[in-house]
Amino acid sequence: MRREEKSDLISALQSSLQDANGVFVIENNGLTVKEFETLRNELRPVVSLFKVVKNRLMKLALKDTNFEAVSDMMKHPTAVAFATDALAVTKVLAKFAEDHANLTIIGGKMDADVLDKDGIVQLSKLPSLLEIRGTIARILVEPASRIARVSAEYGKKNQ
Repeated sequence: MRREEKSDLISALQSSLQDANGVFVIENNGLTVKEFETLRNELRPVVSLFKVVKNRLMKLALKDTNFEAVSDMMKHPTAVAFATDALAVTKVLAKFAEDHANLTIIGGKMDADVLDKDGIVQLSKLPSLLEIRGTIARILVEPASRIARVSAEYGKKNQ
């Protein structure tokens, strides 16, 4: 890769980092191309970028950003996911790592927290924002539903 190509790649990575709310690092220790493509397809809706990048170039892109702490995790050949929905990425990575022993989750950074593999697995067990909203809506609607059912039964009783 020529110097200007490297510079363009670093610039593209930095612009993708500005839109990301999380960065996750994984190691590919023998996944087949088909398995890696499956992972890429599962991640596509929740990441702005999922790419295998040379560690040196990625460290240069991470320099002076909120995600600079992630550069310490990049020691072996790695792939990086820039999340648009960080919680959903943790769910996809944890499930895929559970099914494929060759995938190793190294860690990542989400909001202000630097996460190791255990932190990512724990976050993957939390309900998604959509599930939480559904639970809250159900809690708010339930008392009104009960009042309506009781009123309806009381109306039937007096007839």
